[in-house]
Amino acid sequence: MDKIKAVIVGWGNVGRFVKRAIEESLDIELVGVIRRLSSLNKTVPELEGIAVASDPEELPAFDVAIVTVPSREAPDKVKELLKKGYACVDSFDVHDQIYATKEALTKIAKASGAVSIFGAGWDPGTDSAVRVLMRMTSPLGMTTTTFGGRKGGRSMGHTAAVKAIAGVKNAVALTLPNGRGKQKRQVYIELEEGADFEQITDKIRHDPYFIADPTDVVAVEDISPFDTLNHGGRIERTTNDVAARYEVEGINPYMTANVLVSAARAAYRARQAGDFGAYTLIERPLVDYLPGSLEERLKGY
Repeated sequence: MDKIKAVIVGWGNVGRFVKRAIEESLDIELVGVIRRLSSLNKTVPELEGIAVASDPEELPAFDVAIVTVPSREAPDKVKELLKKGYACVDSFDVHDQIYATKEALTKIAKASGAVSIFGAGWDPGTDSAVRVLMRMTSPLGMTTTTFGGRKGGRSMGHTAAVKAIAGVKNAVALTLPNGRGKQKRQVYIELEEGADFEQITDKIRHDPYFIADPTDVVAVEDISPFDTLNHGGRIERTTNDVAARYEVEGINPYMTANVLVSAARAAYRARQAGDFGAYTLIERPLVDYLPGSLEERLKGY
């Protein structure tokens, strides 16, 4: 069987782990990487022998673009690719913008005969699928999701949002559990010379990513002692008659990368079937995310 040909869009933590996840897959191959024009002259040993360009049309033919740019940039990047007819997957993580994003991407995808599976990380994404399953088994229950794992973890979206603030040299935003269904944010920042710490702190606390949670911001000389790629979460749903609980914890960008590569399969199959449009992860059949023939995918059902 021919392998699905994929390109990675962006080359940060998630992009690097997507490369690893593809290498660990038997049915997908990496044929190129799309980077900003300003980054093309940078030597990246991991990309030796792989086509790199800023324009997708300069790369070998591919089936799916796996978009790994910062979450807030993802919808615009996906729109660009969809307009050219490319199938895309991404891990956009702004929960309250999911439906509006779906509507915007759907118009473009249908007009150009393309497919987008967006919000396909571990939350939103696989955690969303777990919440659906819990609602199925307990329609009258109440679901709570608590992020941070046992020790707290790095939020990719929150960290990227802080790094984008003028005056921030480097940063890491950690999510800590703060009671069932609640979390707090611990942000460590390295400041550029002359940067105003109080002003930056105010911007962080009023950013939509942070505004709903208690947030502590600490200026440090070096974020390394506080940096981590680990993250996790716990989902619970309870009634008097049913109790369900799910936990996940691990390397955040690797978990996200694995879901994105799985979503690339589903996007490829959707496009092959002519199901053009934009979908959240839970809108496509779960079996389409797995490798192999249908018979192989149904083993253990």
